[in-house]
Amino acid sequence: MTDAGGSLGTRDLEAALVGSWRLVRWEIAYPASGRVSTPFGIDATGLIVYAPDGFMSVVLRRRERLADRRAGAPDLSEHDQAFCFSTYMHYAGRWHVEGEEVVHAIEHALHPDLVGTRQRRRVELHGDELELRGDERFDATGAVRAHRVSWRRAR
Repeated sequence: MTDAGGSLGTRDLEAALVGSWRLVRWEIAYPASGRVSTPFGIDATGLIVYAPDGFMSVVLRRRERLADRRAGAPDLSEHDQAFCFSTYMHYAGRWHVEGEEVVHAIEHALHPDLVGTRQRRRVELHGDELELRGDERFDATGAVRAHRVSWRRAR
């Protein structure tokens, strides 16, 4: 974890993270193939909030979603519900810093498999720019993909 002045201690990093951050970019790199994807597109939107009381919440979404294209339809078909699920991500819970990582202890999530997990993110902090990185095993072979999520402090 670094800032313009160098490495930050745990308490300094916790203080620096507190607040709201807007998504700049979310990308996933697949080291085995060299492929890089942007799951919700290059213009995805999102917000992560680190509260001083130790709670956090994050939402990522595709900028254009079904509701943006459907005027006044009261019910969603199963297909439309699946589309909504696949273009939106949210989780919330407790957070704390361990060394150069922020740990999200998930209590609530759109995807039920995340509940009860601890998501570890390596932190790079440069003024009002925040980058969170985390690796994820994603298939039965143990292949890894690398998430890189860039944020800018919300004003």
